[in-house]
Amino acid sequence: MSAKRLSANRAMWTQNVRQIGWIAIIHLLLWLAAIVLPIGLSYSQYDPKVGNVPPWKDVYDISNGFETLIAWLVPILAAAGVVRYMHEKRSADFIHSLPIRRTELLAGQMFIGWLFLAVPLVLTALVAIGCLYGLDLPWPIGAGDVGRWLGETLVVETVIFALGVMVGVLVGQSIVHIVLTNIALFFPTGIMVLLFSNLPLWLYGFPDGYYLSGNLMDWALPIRYAMLTDQAMSAGEAGLLLLLSLLFFSLSIWLYERRPTEAAGQALAFSVLRPLFVYGVAFCMCLTGGFYFGQVQRQWGWIIFGYVAFSLIGYAVAQMVVMKTWRVFHKWKGYIAFAAVMSVLFLTVRLDPVGYVRHVPNLSDIEKVYFGQSVMNWQNPNLMEREFEAFDQFLRTKDNIKAVRALHAQLVHDQPLPSRFGNVRPIVIGYVLKDGTRLLRRYEVPIEPYMPYFQRIMGSNEYKQQYYLLLRPSYSPIRQVTIRNVETGRPVVVLADPKEIESFVQALKQDLWNEPVEDIIRGGRTWQGDIELLQSDGDSFTVPLSSHSTHVREWLQQRHHWEQIQKR
Repeated sequence: MSAKRLSANRAMWTQNVRQIGWIAIIHLLLWLAAIVLPIGLSYSQYDPKVGNVPPWKDVYDISNGFETLIAWLVPILAAAGVVRYMHEKRSADFIHSLPIRRTELLAGQMFIGWLFLAVPLVLTALVAIGCLYGLDLPWPIGAGDVGRWLGETLVVETVIFALGVMVGVLVGQSIVHIVLTNIALFFPTGIMVLLFSNLPLWLYGFPDGYYLSGNLMDWALPIRYAMLTDQAMSAGEAGLLLLLSLLFFSLSIWLYERRPTEAAGQALAFSVLRPLFVYGVAFCMCLTGGFYFGQVQRQWGWIIFGYVAFSLIGYAVAQMVVMKTWRVFHKWKGYIAFAAVMSVLFLTVRLDPVGYVRHVPNLSDIEKVYFGQSVMNWQNPNLMEREFEAFDQFLRTKDNIKAVRALHAQLVHDQPLPSRFGNVRPIVIGYVLKDGTRLLRRYEVPIEPYMPYFQRIMGSNEYKQQYYLLLRPSYSPIRQVTIRNVETGRPVVVLADPKEIESFVQALKQDLWNEPVEDIIRGGRTWQGDIELLQSDGDSFTVPLSSHSTHVREWLQQRHHWEQIQKR
């Protein structure tokens, strides 16, 4: 390296320390406030007699929300600081006139920006370890927890910083840089949420909740960081994120070498990105409008209005950002082309050329069916075993498989669009086929027209046996029965004799077997009390004493307990 280039590099580093060195100071102070300060406060309030040690599981537990904000926002601020010279015309012209290659210039900027993140983290970790071992307190966390926090936080901040630098090279204004970096962080999660939320409007029965309930939120790094207290980062995940950081840094340098100097002050540095930005914003706003009116109105007229109005607003605002003026109304031809493409796309999905909506499996191919209200138990069937009333069930008898399939076929034929104010019930129908494949659909079903189907399925012995814990063979023996007043909640009848309990439980089971399906669906019971059953393993569950509990009422009347329950 020549003396001129070496001197120029040193001058850049000195200038960075003077202009954006405060970011490193703020970074250090924030982490000390988030990690070290609570440790010191806990020590000052510690009483050996009480033993009031904070119940922290790890470092993330100390101040999770505050830590997430720091790891999210400070790297973006650091990225904005190190590439700010590109966004001001005078600075860009001056620095690009220096005898430094662009590759060396940006690499140096990225390195010093990364140091502003790494050094405060290391110092915070050292101070935290010193406090944990220097203060005489039985801390629940140790040096290993601090080391894990340091490594994972450094990885997350490095990725966000690298993404911020790459976005900074693509744009020409600092405000646009910060806004677009935040959008880019949440874009993978956001666009998938919008797509999956809109598909049920066009594909009848599409189970959007099934796809939205997985690990989709992990794709947003700030959200993933907030979840590290419950789910540690694996070595593979950390390695993947570091590779992603390296990719962002490499792309930043490659783009920077091709970035026009005169791009400073422009919203987007590369002209090829401008139509992509405009139509991308219009597309996202279009999906947002459809999702909003689809949830609020559920009428096709309003849904189409949402698509058109929101996409038009998004298109206009994006054009204003790119052109830096509100006079963009002469660009209407571009919106017409966008609207035509979106119309063809939506119409193609609606026509369903692959037969997604109409597909109902053959009866001979079905091993078992899932019938319920939630996609969560479809993914985690073990959760159903813990509930006293399990609306979600896997049914295996031939009659129930036929009944569920018949309801599914009728819904596919009718495709009812229930009113938001109507009496509807969410229905999730799933199939496990004999070849191992699975199929899932979700519907909003008006109750009254389809009540015969509900009665056939939910009135079956198999459904009721799995619906009520008391009718299953797997519950623990009952060692005490307490009947409480419905208004006061006070116990009015307590049964502890094993023979009485067994006789009472048999009467209660008869009432559960005979409970009308309408009451299960609508919750239309007339409450007269609560029956609390304490199991031998210490767990308890409650059954309502309702107007349909005829066998229980007769049992209580025979033993002169009914009068006690009726007293107010």
